[in-house]
Amino acid sequence: MRTAEYSRHIAPHLTDDLRRPKYRGNSNIWAGHCYVVSEVIYHLNYKEWNPCFVRHEGEPHWYLTHVTTGRILDLTASQFKTPVSYDKGVRKGFLTRQPSKRAKILMERIAHVR
Repeated sequence: MRTAEYSRHIAPHLTDDLRRPKYRGNSNIWAGHCYVVSEVIYHLNYKEWNPCFVRHEGEPHWYLTHVTTGRILDLTASQFKTPVSYDKGVRKGFLTRQPSKRAKILMERIAHVR
């Protein structure tokens, strides 16, 4: 799936209840959703992507890299004022092996429209 396709399937289902409290109410739909978006794409396509982490503009940020090509998939990069410093990122596992509660909710929402 291409970036635009992921974006089209996921964006309509991002809501404040999936954000941590400090990000709630942000007008940028992607702000505060980097972890859950990356986690959902990873779990739906687990053999294709590696989760990665970087601190950017003083905030933790999650994104994915393709396992064979190294291509970066970061649907939420637009939440920042400056380009994300992917060269400073590290490959890192998610906090849980199974999808988190937020990821399960988002995956369920996406499944209903497929």
